[in-house]
Amino acid sequence: MIKKHSLIIFIILALALSGCNFFSLVNPPEPTPIPPTPTALPPIEMTICVGSELGTLFPFKAVSRVQNEILSAVYDGPIDMMINGEKQAAILTQVPTTENGAVQLSSVSVTQGDVVADSYGDLVSLQAGTTVFPAGCTTPDCVITWDGASELQLDQMTITYELIDGLTWSDGQPLKASDSLYGFSLAADPATPVVKRDVDLTISYTAEDERTLQWVGVPGLITGEVERFFWQPMPEHLWGGFSVEDLLTEEISARTPVGWGPFVIDAWNTGKSIRMVKNPNYFRADEGLPAADILTFKFLGDLDTEAVSAVSAAGCDLVAPSAIGMQSAQAFAENTAGYTVQNLLSREVELLAIGITPSSYDDNYYPFGVDRPDIFGDARTRQAIAKCIDRTAIVNDLLAGAGEAAVSLLDPAHPLLQNLSLSDPGYDTAGALELLKQAGWQDHDLNPATPLMAISVANVPAGTFFEVELLTSEAPLRGQIAQWIADGLAGCGIQTVISTAPVNTLYQPGPDGPLFGRDFDLALLSWQTEGRFDCQYFLSSEIPSEANFWLGEKTGGANFYGYRSEAYDAACRRSLQSSGNFQAAQQARGEAVAILQEELPLIPLYHHREMVLLSDGVATGPNPIHLWKNPFTDIEQFRPE
Repeated sequence: MIKKHSLIIFIILALALSGCNFFSLVNPPEPTPIPPTPTALPPIEMTICVGSELGTLFPFKAVSRVQNEILSAVYDGPIDMMINGEKQAAILTQVPTTENGAVQLSSVSVTQGDVVADSYGDLVSLQAGTTVFPAGCTTPDCVITWDGASELQLDQMTITYELIDGLTWSDGQPLKASDSLYGFSLAADPATPVVKRDVDLTISYTAEDERTLQWVGVPGLITGEVERFFWQPMPEHLWGGFSVEDLLTEEISARTPVGWGPFVIDAWNTGKSIRMVKNPNYFRADEGLPAADILTFKFLGDLDTEAVSAVSAAGCDLVAPSAIGMQSAQAFAENTAGYTVQNLLSREVELLAIGITPSSYDDNYYPFGVDRPDIFGDARTRQAIAKCIDRTAIVNDLLAGAGEAAVSLLDPAHPLLQNLSLSDPGYDTAGALELLKQAGWQDHDLNPATPLMAISVANVPAGTFFEVELLTSEAPLRGQIAQWIADGLAGCGIQTVISTAPVNTLYQPGPDGPLFGRDFDLALLSWQTEGRFDCQYFLSSEIPSEANFWLGEKTGGANFYGYRSEAYDAACRRSLQSSGNFQAAQQARGEAVAILQEELPLIPLYHHREMVLLSDGVATGPNPIHLWKNPFTDIEQFRPE
């Protein structure tokens, strides 16, 4: 009994000592909620398929389309050209203008022999006869020709550029004004393979502080193209110890260049792809950009008729224009393979060049001897030829819609054309025959199968038959197009013989080459316009001849048509002398385009159509992709849904 009572007492004492624990067992506490661990979202990956693999990504050797497409992900700006023609600062606080005070003009005295810019923006030694903008003059109506003796003052431009605050390279190092100076020094180095024109127009380029740069130009230079004189920053902290010769091939500059843009190069799988990852130091990161975490560029090479299966196998979210040639474009026109096809007009235009003035005329025109009669001298004849060609049928029947009949050299959406009303010659055989009749060509035997005869054509001997040669390359498609053109001309009484030659023969320098030697009637050519209209290509001064060593004055002899027009020359020179006034320059360029369209030294046939393929749900941002500017300007916005 004693042992039993002792046990009971022990239990009571134990419970008394553990008091609260006992009652906790009777009334257990509510469990503390533990928040669930969030599931990590998978990275957003996007694959962009491009054309053939490139050799280098060194910015000063980036000349191919694929290089520019890829570098769009490494850099951003510095100044973007928008579709409406406006400029938008990316890494600068503003685009410098006279209105915001970042562009200043100051008057300086100059004397004979000083290095200045003439009224066309060319670097010259000041001599009697030099045309210049005197101080206070920024428009063509006050340009003067210096007499060599009078006191002369010219305006000197100073442009101030300010970097936005907080910019860093993708490796986290600050991006400073001195990095732009380093970019300038690379551009100026003789070993760097870039044109030195803008460097030569520079008196000084200095860093005022870590974010501010100041450019001073040669006296007399008046321009609104301020983007030309801000040099893209280069990472001096990484490249400063290398020579330019080294940078052309070094891994750090040629294969993994560091930028400030939305992505960083992570790996280059030779022959296959370049993998990029999100730049954690991107200056727009607080906007949630870039939209993708991982970006892979796959090299597809030159796609052919099997393009549909190749693209599907590669798992492309977006297929860039560089990967889609004419044949593959036709393949996608028939089978989109689940992709949305975005058709764009490229910067390439097919044209029919007219040899208005052969070089044999340069020592006097004599049509009764060796000189070809002046059959193209009348603009009505050239207008008639344009009406004889069914450009729409060429696009639809020969190209399967992989093009668009052209009215002008420029894309119809180009800002330069927005306020112009250009006449479209259209396909109009009856109208063509009427124009030819007005020009003095007659159907002398009332037989439409025989060529017309010159009866009263200016500068053409009566009795001359309208017979021409059409020159083109050996490419099969060009041969088909040439035959289509010849058939159309035959319907207008113009007999055409087609001749082919290798491309290197066609473009051989004058006097030996048929084009630059100005020894052709008609030629079927393709021209890369780069999305802009350079009116200098059609100036009378740019006609290649023996007198200028077959190079013209500035363009290498681009006016191989032998086209001469005082009205055109005046409009073009006015645009060149209005570079400091964007609106005036645009208006003058527009006038030049309209004159060219009326006088037709060449006939635009069709714009090459290019494609961007988008898989379902791919978003490319608020701005449409357009080819006359960089189509990947907004690559930070691209993402698959």
